[in-house]
Amino acid sequence: MPPDILGPPEPLRDLKIGQQLNAFRKVIDQDQIEKVSKFTIERVSFGPDAFVLRKFLSQADCTVIKDDASRMDLKQAETITKDDISSRKNCQVAWIPSSGANKSTLVQSLVASIANLLLSRSILSNPSAGVEDLQVLKYGVGGEFILHHDGEPRVVTVIYYINGVGGTWFPLARTSNDEDDDPCLHMDMSKIDDGFNRSRNAPQNKEQALDLGTGFEPGKNGLLVKGTKGGDVVQEDVDSSHVALIEQGDALVFYNYCDDGSARLDWRALHCGLPTPAEDEEKWIANHWFRVNDLLDISKKEVSDDGLESR
Repeated sequence: MPPDILGPPEPLRDLKIGQQLNAFRKVIDQDQIEKVSKFTIERVSFGPDAFVLRKFLSQADCTVIKDDASRMDLKQAETITKDDISSRKNCQVAWIPSSGANKSTLVQSLVASIANLLLSRSILSNPSAGVEDLQVLKYGVGGEFILHHDGEPRVVTVIYYINGVGGTWFPLARTSNDEDDDPCLHMDMSKIDDGFNRSRNAPQNKEQALDLGTGFEPGKNGLLVKGTKGGDVVQEDVDSSHVALIEQGDALVFYNYCDDGSARLDWRALHCGLPTPAEDEEKWIANHWFRVNDLLDISKKEVSDDGLESR
């Protein structure tokens, strides 16, 4: 597979840590009038490539998602392994479709905007590409999801912060523009004989990733996506290059595969949902997973109208 297909498209690929790009998405208001909603895209990590979409959702959008999920009778969340409720604690889930008879027009519009902005042309034109229903999660106090990778064939993950409570941690993320400031540089490369992964200092499996992150702490290592209380804290107030502050309506996008042509999972994308602190009372987030079921059938057909503003 050629490189530069499973990661961010141009011009997002060239963004440095902290750099932003203006973008927009088309929305339909309550009077069925089409409008443009502006937001910014900011890179917060290399390896995995990760971006915060600031002000992507309006407060009204967040309310709609939360209310729709609540009406669906939230159930105890499981992982991809059936009946596994031990990986998550104090967490309830509902699913909102973007297609079919019960589709949500809001969710449908989010899918279109994310796909056009953040997927490569080759993925967009792939017949096996698609998106899962929107997963809405409600975490109570102490609710968490242990370290995990979102897995195959999920190419891109989007986390929407519905009530502004964060706590998403990537222990192995590189949050510096300096390639020498990398949490994976201390890997024992003698055990790696694969050219792709050797060039990226990338762990080859979950066990190796967990071993690399031993002793790491949120806020001191990797990338911690943290919410703000009352919106009175700004990024400049946090003396840490390992923290990205988010507010209600922001979204986090990250890429789950190495984009070097190897078509291998990027184990730097290992992440967890930290326990919800008592002062936050509860955390509402929603997840979208964009997937390509046949990674070997990637074409290069062009798709237009990406929703990016000129710089």
